[in-house]
Amino acid sequence: MKRVLIAGGLCGSTMLMAASRIEELCLKADVDVDVHVHNLWEGAEIPSRRFDVIIEMFPYFENMDCPVLSGKPFIAHRGERELLGRIMEILTAAGAA
Repeated sequence: MKRVLIAGGLCGSTMLMAASRIEELCLKADVDVDVHVHNLWEGAEIPSRRFDVIIEMFPYFENMDCPVLSGKPFIAHRGERELLGRIMEILTAAGAA
């Protein structure tokens, strides 16, 4: 199973929309995925550091063992298609966790 973390602050509905889009694309691509949405203002500690990709709505994560992508395209709706494509590339790559 692939694991995705979407982390941000007061953009809860945007994070939920992004999670839904990722889940839809994974369903179509037959990728088993668990998408976790985390509000960093409610607690900076995340439940696990084992993710295949992290999408951050504002710069926060450093020195992670997985790709960290900016989620700003989900907020601005510019580059959203490209970001989703990059996320799917990571999740469907051979040898990904």
